[in-house]
Amino acid sequence: MMRKIKKPSVDVVIPTYERPKEHDQQNYMLQDALESVLEQTYPVNDIFVVIDGKSLISKKIVTNFHDNRIKVIESVEKKGGGSARNLGIRASNSDFIAFLDDDDLWIKDKIEKQIKSLSCYSSYDLVFSFSQVKSEKKGIHGVLPKNSFKEGWSFAEYIFLHNGYITTSTIMASRALLQENMFTERLPKHQDWDWLFKANFFFDVKAIYVAEPLTVYRTKYIGRSMSVSNRNLWHFSYSWIRTYGKYLNKQVIARFDRDNVITGILDDRHMTKSQKTSALHNIFLDLSFTEKMGDLFKCARHIIRIQLNRLL
Repeated sequence: MMRKIKKPSVDVVIPTYERPKEHDQQNYMLQDALESVLEQTYPVNDIFVVIDGKSLISKKIVTNFHDNRIKVIESVEKKGGGSARNLGIRASNSDFIAFLDDDDLWIKDKIEKQIKSLSCYSSYDLVFSFSQVKSEKKGIHGVLPKNSFKEGWSFAEYIFLHNGYITTSTIMASRALLQENMFTERLPKHQDWDWLFKANFFFDVKAIYVAEPLTVYRTKYIGRSMSVSNRNLWHFSYSWIRTYGKYLNKQVIARFDRDNVITGILDDRHMTKSQKTSALHNIFLDLSFTEKMGDLFKCARHIIRIQLNRLL
């Protein structure tokens, strides 16, 4: 561990993109995200609003702030959130970089508390901090994760076996870690998990957990169901998790499949019943007896619900 810095500098990277006209109002969530950054009790250096593609609306929002710390980067070609974050990382010169999705918000002392949690580390250490998230689902406010991260767990085990939760908008990482471990580009889904898996399996990374909800995950708006994390891309999810197969135990893969692949297969309207049966059969071959029973029950319950809906 290198000598710590008295007052580390922090840059912020906010990836964004221009939504279609029918969801135009969502483009202005960037304004709320920026306000939550500017209200931080710990002052940040540069704020990089990285546009995935082009967006006149995003430029207009930034201009209205009249703050020289906010800088716009346009990728011109749309490559996804991972590529946008990497452009921000490359532009940054600060000791630590914090990420915020344009549809999320920070609590006012988010940066201050994470800097405090990293007080024993410097920008040369392979370290990052993450916190709890305040979320809303079906009108109910909750805090995620319920369980803290424990030494000896991989991030995959924490997330999929111990009800953990790590999202990009909570992460603040050292310059050294981000230079070694950038985001994989052009991933249509699982960008945050992919970054975490690489940090965990390929580098001797240290993760510091702040057990306070310092980020607000906004779920209550039209169009959230069309966000990257909610798209039905089960083919991609099935293949992606298996690229890390040698680092994961079967229990992790089974839980991932249950939550991200099996439901996607059942909801895929482009597949016939026989195709769904074949796809599910291939997944079940890899599961233990206990795991099969749990997932078969979920499948059966889903199919019964569909059949009941058709009768009504």
